[in-house]
Amino acid sequence: MPFEKAGDLRVHYLEAGAGEPVLFVHGNWASAGWWEPCLARLPVGYRGIAPDMRGRGRTIGPDSDYSIAALAADQLALADALGFERFHIVGHSLGAAVAMQAALDAPSRIVTLTVIAPPWADGMPQALNRPDRQRMLKAQPQLLRMALKAMAPSVPDDAFWRRLVDEGYAQRIEAAVGNMLALSSWKPGDALRAIKAPKLVIGGARDPLITPAVVERVASLLGVAPVLLAGVGHSPNLEAPDTVMALMARQLGLARAA
Repeated sequence: MPFEKAGDLRVHYLEAGAGEPVLFVHGNWASAGWWEPCLARLPVGYRGIAPDMRGRGRTIGPDSDYSIAALAADQLALADALGFERFHIVGHSLGAAVAMQAALDAPSRIVTLTVIAPPWADGMPQALNRPDRQRMLKAQPQLLRMALKAMAPSVPDDAFWRRLVDEGYAQRIEAAVGNMLALSSWKPGDALRAIKAPKLVIGGARDPLITPAVVERVASLLGVAPVLLAGVGHSPNLEAPDTVMALMARQLGLARAA
C-alpha cells in the first residue's frame, strides 16, 4: 500500500506495471480503486499510478482547497514527488476536469491527455449545484449506493462494486460539498483549445449526468472527435474497461511512435 508525501498531503495510490508513467485521476464519491480494471489492462511498457485525491480514500491531508486548480496542483505535486518529469494523464468525471487543468497549467509535462465522462467546460449548471444533496448522500449511505448504481447501470452489483461504493462513501463531506463549488466555477471554455498534447475523449451514451452533448462540447474544444460507448453510463472505466484500455493503448502507442 504505497504512500508518497506531496505538498501538504500524504497521498495513497495504487500502481501497476513499469515504464512510462500514466497518472489516473478518479472522480467524486470515488477512489483510486475505480481504476483497478484499467490498471489490470495497462499495456506493457507503462507504469500506472492511481492516487486517492484530497479528502478521499486513504490520502491524508487538510481540507484546504477543493478547487479544480488546487486538485490539479495536487496531481502535479505527486508527479514531482514520484520523479515524473513528463507523464500521460487520464481523468474520469471530476478527475477529467483535474486532468485538463493540469494540461493547461503544465503543458510541457503532459505527453497525452485522456478524459472520460468529462464535465462541463462552461461550468456545471446551477440546477446541479446542490450541496444539500451531497450532505443527504453522506447521511444516507443506501441512497448513495442507489445513486452510484444508477450512474453506472452496466456494472455488476458484486463484491468489487460494493467495496468501491464503500470507499466512495468514506470521502469527507468537505470534499463532496467542495466539488459543487469547484465544478460550478470551473469554466475553461475556449482555453482548452490551447492544449497541444494528443487527446482522447470518451463518454457513455447512457450517462444520465454527462450527456453526449456535454462530451461533444469538450471534444470540440479539445479538437478531437468524441468516442461515445453504446450501452455505457457514467463510468466507462468500470463498465467497459476493455474498450477504454484498447482506445488508450492505441493513443499511447501513437504518442510513442511520434
